[in-house]
Amino acid sequence: MHLSYYTFALPALLVTIIAQIYVKITFSKYSKVSSGKEKTGLDAANEIKKGENFSVNIVANQNPLGDYFDPRNNTVAISSENVKSNSVSHVAVVAHEMGHVEQKFTSVGIYNVRRFFIPVTNFGTQIGYILFFAGLMLSRFELSEIGLIFFSTSVLLSFITIPVELDASKRALGFIKKYELIEEENIPGAKKVLNAAAFTYFAGLLTSIVNVLYYASILSGRKRNR
Repeated sequence: MHLSYYTFALPALLVTIIAQIYVKITFSKYSKVSSGKEKTGLDAANEIKKGENFSVNIVANQNPLGDYFDPRNNTVAISSENVKSNSVSHVAVVAHEMGHVEQKFTSVGIYNVRRFFIPVTNFGTQIGYILFFAGLMLSRFELSEIGLIFFSTSVLLSFITIPVELDASKRALGFIKKYELIEEENIPGAKKVLNAAAFTYFAGLLTSIVNVLYYASILSGRKRNR
């Protein structure tokens, strides 16, 4: 008899909750701390774009958590709060997205690998579920094994995401110092914000691993009981 999902998921769930709380507390704390400069998140993005000669479009996003870089159309979306705020948290988040821009335009290897694996993982996860459960229903466990392999691409993507995000944060700190977006005395706060965000990706990796182990345990149990 395989272990229940909750037995597998509880450790990952706890880590994820802790990560989310840590991010929320850290971001909230430094969103109340001025960068010491008059530059808002939007100003920071435009200054980095101009200084680095990045060919990107910078647009405002009404979603309060809508900061992202879309490499398909070279668009940097900045949330409404980050557009108008000059806090340490908001400027750091924008600088992080500009770090992703630099990754694309300098052809960082791991970034390109991650871009390749995103559609692969989307396909692998969808077909993996179908093959896994079809195999269980038909007692064709070789199909379930293939499905599990496809599904495991989510672990690989989560693993690859971590160095990509850490590198983007490193580049963000470089931009912050180069363009003096945050007073030097407040840069440690920016580091804490970026490190807190990175913690969530480690939690995501753990969750992906737990999910694969759970389905592997189901398959193992069915094999033993056939």
